[in-house]
Amino acid sequence: TRFHNKAMPHQIRHWICTALVLLRVATGSPSHWSIAGSLRNTSNATVLLLDALSIMQAANFATFATHALGGNATTGMPIDINMRIVSPKPVPAVVNASGLGVIFIDTNRWSRKFAEVQEAVSARGAARVNLLYYDKDGVGYVSMRGNATICGDAEAKREWWEDWSAFYPEKQNTPCYSVIKLVPDWLEVVGGTRGNVQSGRADWLPVSLTRRSEAEMWEVVVPASPTPSPSPPPSPSPTPGEVWRCGVCAHVYDPTKDGGGLPFEQLPDTFKCLVCGAPKSAFKKQTSADGQALWVHEDQVESRIEIVSVL
Repeated sequence: TRFHNKAMPHQIRHWICTALVLLRVATGSPSHWSIAGSLRNTSNATVLLLDALSIMQAANFATFATHALGGNATTGMPIDINMRIVSPKPVPAVVNASGLGVIFIDTNRWSRKFAEVQEAVSARGAARVNLLYYDKDGVGYVSMRGNATICGDAEAKREWWEDWSAFYPEKQNTPCYSVIKLVPDWLEVVGGTRGNVQSGRADWLPVSLTRRSEAEMWEVVVPASPTPSPSPPPSPSPTPGEVWRCGVCAHVYDPTKDGGGLPFEQLPDTFKCLVCGAPKSAFKKQTSADGQALWVHEDQVESRIEIVSVL
């Protein structure tokens, strides 16, 4: 398990996410995704892959799950699952529906995950694994499952990532250094503040994509639904008998005629009495003897004295 801080500086992460959002817009992101006539919809898949990539970039780390050694249905032993935190190598930019094709994960040859993947490769040609990226700031995740194998020495050295240096003194030439190659064939994405990708289904099944092999395009199998526009908060109902009265001209504020339906409290500071032009500050709440709330000018008496003096 890795606890050292390899996270990108906040500013760099912001630049990356901003660039991804701009690219997403440039691809002509639809207001919603749908499957018309068949499950194959690769143009929509590209947009969803961009959303997934933004979450993966923000997450930095991922959780890698493998089947434990020894368990299988034939022997009756339970098939347990082991999980650990890993640092996958950043994937290339998404340009079409073939993106996120391969994920490379470093590993020590003496580690448990190496042995578990190696055993499955020897028995079945590949290990079925799961990789989960979680962006806690954006409250979104990307989960993928697929086939994992162990890279050969030449490929492992070619896929070396400098951020793995803390674990391998001689970098890609460290004897225990190895790389797991994950070829995902199922991908689920749920976006929080980054794209807000949701399926909108009652059973909570997330937006999902699939493909048959590394050479094929991703296809949308569970589409995303349109993001509903937030409902405006209801305007507070005025208190029965409550009025707002201009202290200069005694005009009573009418929300429907004077303010487009807005309660007096929600009017901008630039509001002026529609009769005499007095500013909003001229209205002050008072309560009459019978408990009725009134709004009058705080300088009402002085204003009227001035008017009488002039006359």
